Amino acid sequence: MRIEAEEFVIPVHAESFFSVSISGEIHERLCFEYLDPDGHYKGITHDESLLAKETEKLAANMQYYLDRERVEINSQKVKSIVRYIDVFPKGDSEVVGVVYLIDFAGRFVSGVNKIETWLEEEVAPYDFEIIWRFPMGTKIVEIDSLLDFEIYNDFVTLWALEGVDVGGYERMEFILPDEILDTRTKERT
Repeated sequence: MRIEAEEFVIPVHAESFFSVSISGEIHERLCFEYLDPDGHYKGITHDESLLAKETEKLAANMQYYLDRERVEINSQKVKSIVRYIDVFPKGDSEVVGVVYLIDFAGRFVSGVNKIETWLEEEVAPYDFEIIWRFPMGTKIVEIDSLLDFEIYNDFVTLWALEGVDVGGYERMEFILPDEILDTRTKERT
């Protein structure tokens, strides 16, 4: 009998990067880092058949959790979809990464746009960081989140340390720029 990977690895960190486009597409790169002292995942990465089975299982698990979340763009429900997953060793260490590429999309409007998420409330089991990258020139109007956050022009960084309350209701309001970035002829700041 094969014991599930979760019994072999210890989650230690997570990070996420969201790229928001003017079209309404949002692309997320989500990476979990695990301590893998017995080399379970490292062993899987050297066997294509085992890796395919493990990534299929991990993708299905992630999709299950995404389906439990509620995400709305401008009060319209959207669906998050796992598009890609990989497992990889992090250098010469006992740490492995599991990376997911996730897409969702809605339609933005002229004026204030809103992304709302309802997540299960929990205590953060490890430190994590999130960066949202909006189109250049976006004005961030308001953030409502249990997470600590900073706004840097058209970037938003959010984070939590292990042991703090996270999840619940989150909202970001923003106004997209009128001008689209075009670096062929000029650089907009």
